[in-house]
Amino acid sequence: MTFSRMEAAMEDAFVEWINTFECKSYPIDTVVELADGVVLSDVLSDIDPKWFKQITPTESGSSWVIRFNNQKKLHKLITRYFEDIVGQDPELLPTVNLTAIAKDADLHELLLMCQLVIAIAVQSDNNRTYIEMIQSLTQKSQHALMVSIEEVMNHFNTEPEYASNSRLSCLSGTSTGSLTKSSFQIDEMPYRYQVEFEKLVLEKKQFESTHGQLLTEYDELRERFVNYSCIYFSYKKKN
Repeated sequence: MTFSRMEAAMEDAFVEWINTFECKSYPIDTVVELADGVVLSDVLSDIDPKWFKQITPTESGSSWVIRFNNQKKLHKLITRYFEDIVGQDPELLPTVNLTAIAKDADLHELLLMCQLVIAIAVQSDNNRTYIEMIQSLTQKSQHALMVSIEEVMNHFNTEPEYASNSRLSCLSGTSTGSLTKSSFQIDEMPYRYQVEFEKLVLEKKQFESTHGQLLTEYDELRERFVNYSCIYFSYKKKN
């Protein structure tokens, strides 16, 4: 199976984000290392230790049946968390093929699990911490993670409620540069527009950076052109 560039960017972003958690049992290099459920359980227990319990490495084993049971346990707790804590209908969430994860470490299905985990993180009681963790990542990773969050939220057709949802109010954080939260009242935006606003700000920064680099290159080329022109005309004048 081939994977899109967006999925590759999402994988890199989730690896970077998960590795910022000090509580993880071990660092990961790829998302497929999450197939046993151990590190995912570490992250979830950090988000809400009362709701999620850690899976010890000895429980993961090499059997796909054990991996399946671990993933099934996590997925059940995740869906219940959406319903009981966040107040969103878990029936609207995308279906995750847990068998494909357990048997084949399927990247697409693991990315779906990661999307559910990060969507919980930014809506948890301690969401500011996790949003700041996202904002500490590279701009490319921030963009990919915000797209991931938005994809999950788009499954819930409850946009008016997001505008008054205090769990989502600090998504905009402090990474918006000159476009401040106070001047645009980002907290009053529906959640999906907060995410889109962040994406546009990141893209604006990327364009500004590229523009600055192009200006620098232009100045250097112009200077070289002038120098070579002087040499050329001096040569022509002598001959």
